[in-house]
Amino acid sequence: MRRPLPLPLQVVGMDPGIIVGKVLTRISRSQKHPCMQLHFADDTCYQILVDGYDPVHRGLPKALEMDPNLESLLDGADGQVKVDRTVSHCALITLTDKAFESKQREHRWDQNHTGVAFKFSEDQVWHCVWATLSDHENGTCIFRSYHDVYLDQLHRSSHKRRSRAPSSR
Repeated sequence: MRRPLPLPLQVVGMDPGIIVGKVLTRISRSQKHPCMQLHFADDTCYQILVDGYDPVHRGLPKALEMDPNLESLLDGADGQVKVDRTVSHCALITLTDKAFESKQREHRWDQNHTGVAFKFSEDQVWHCVWATLSDHENGTCIFRSYHDVYLDQLHRSSHKRRSRAPSSR
C-alpha cells in the first residue's frame, strides 16, 4: 500500500471529517459563483469553495465540476436538490488531471489539485467535487487548468435583514 501524500502545511477550510455522520438534507450550488452548499438536518451548512476565489476580482472563469452521479443528481433541479442521505466518509483528496494551453502550440501537463470526496451510507459510492479554470476564444477552449477546493462552514446571522426605508424629510 502506498503512503498518502501529506497535505500542505497551510490547509484552508475545515477538516472534512466534521460532516461524517451528519444527515444531508439539501444540496445547492450557486448560479453566479463556483460554490456548493451542503445543508444538514442539524441546521448546519457547509460550503465547497474554490481556494483563492474572490467574487470581486474573478480572474479566469472558475467552475465546480463533479462526478457524473452527483452531477446527474443536481441536473434539472435549478442547482438545488433535496436529499436524505447520511455522510459516511469525507476527505480531501489529491487529483491529477491534464491541463492544457493551445494558443500558439499545444502544451499539456499533469496538474495536481485538491478535491472534496464523500460517500453516503445509503449508496456507498464515492462522489467528488473539484474546480476548473478555463479560457475560451471564439467558442473554443484555449486554456484549461485546475484549482484546489475546500470545505468551510457557512455561518448564518441570527439577525434578520431589514430593508431600509427611504428617510423622509
